[in-house]
Amino acid sequence: MSHVSFASRRRLAAIGALAAAGIGVLALVRGFAESPLAILITILALLMAIGFGWVALTRRGPDRERAGWASAILLAVALIAAVGAHSEGWTIVLGGLAILASLPLGRYALGRDRRSLAELTPPGEVVPAAHKPVLLVNPLSGGGTAQRVDLAERATAMGVQCLEFGPGRDLRALAEQAVTDGADVLGVAGGDGSQAVVADVASSHDVALVVIPAGTRNHLAMDLGLNRNDPLAGLQAFGQARERRIDMARVNGLPFVNNVSMGLYGNVVQQATYRERKLETAMDELPTLVAYPPALHFAGADGTGRSTAQVVLVSNNPYLLDVRGAGGRPRLNSGQLGIVTAELSSAAGVTEMFARASLGLLNGAPGFSAWTSDSFVVDSDMPISAGIDGEAAELQAPAKFTIEPGSLRVRIPLDALGRSPAAFVPQLRQAVAELFRRAFLPVRGWRPLPRR
Repeated sequence: MSHVSFASRRRLAAIGALAAAGIGVLALVRGFAESPLAILITILALLMAIGFGWVALTRRGPDRERAGWASAILLAVALIAAVGAHSEGWTIVLGGLAILASLPLGRYALGRDRRSLAELTPPGEVVPAAHKPVLLVNPLSGGGTAQRVDLAERATAMGVQCLEFGPGRDLRALAEQAVTDGADVLGVAGGDGSQAVVADVASSHDVALVVIPAGTRNHLAMDLGLNRNDPLAGLQAFGQARERRIDMARVNGLPFVNNVSMGLYGNVVQQATYRERKLETAMDELPTLVAYPPALHFAGADGTGRSTAQVVLVSNNPYLLDVRGAGGRPRLNSGQLGIVTAELSSAAGVTEMFARASLGLLNGAPGFSAWTSDSFVVDSDMPISAGIDGEAAELQAPAKFTIEPGSLRVRIPLDALGRSPAAFVPQLRQAVAELFRRAFLPVRGWRPLPRR
């Protein structure tokens, strides 16, 4: 395909995306203008449903039941008001469909469709195959993912030495021994907590790490741009691969590759029933934790002392706080900790946070703060319950957080995307401006521009 025809298709897609979005907005405005009272009722009912839902989560006994019923009724009212109040309901449907159609067109025009992303050169330098690779495998992690795909057998067939770990096997000692025996690349197939342990050993000995997504959530694998649904594809990183450096973080000397959560989650994850009954355990503990949050003392973004937040999250590089990219980090080499705190003391405050989050305005919500720093300290009058990369831990106060820029070498397969999905989420204003530029102005190059 010639460059001209390729650029023309991108330009047509940009024009189509803008046209579809414009038609959608006009159709929605017309539909809203037809029954403004119904729209107002819908919005109020949804906000009240969120508020009552929060009350249901943070109360016990009859109060929880009454609030739950109220939330369900309000959701039904919102649905009836939204669907039944329009004599020209097709207008709303047309608006929604047009806006939905604009999304894939916009992604293609901006070069953020799957094919374009796959054509990007991943970050890092090409390195030769490992001389003595070792893979540490937890056969039970992720519900037995490694066993299900015969990971150890496939790795062994590639010439990779496999060592199993799990209950009763010291993972750090296994990794240290592997390096002592000459391993030049360490791989780990397990959860993010296990990834952090092996990453710490790899970093301290300056050997490269291979991440195999065989855990439950595999957040590190996602932000490295690996295919979390294909653990076997990760084995290719033991051969010729791309290598890059990323940051590692620590709390009181303990390593973490994703985040440390204190407050509500930090206390819930300590419960013995959490692993088997996550939702039920959280609902059982939430009322007490909201009413009597753990005493955590820290300096906020403005330097003012704080002690009332129910949520304190410290991450290895900041997360993208956007409904389109929640749960991802655009970069893993910024050299900065991401710090998020939230006060969840009232139903009204939580409702406002949800409403602002849906509009991409979470940072402006009262009681919510997010900032970056190269260090952070959380103090308390007692040991601090925390979840470190999803694993329960108890930290001695004060909990001191630091980050080690570029201290970890990681290898990714040559055909992996190599970047987090969050790296390709543009700011709304920037995306619209870029669509106009690509639709109506001469453009040199049509490749997507990730944040880093």
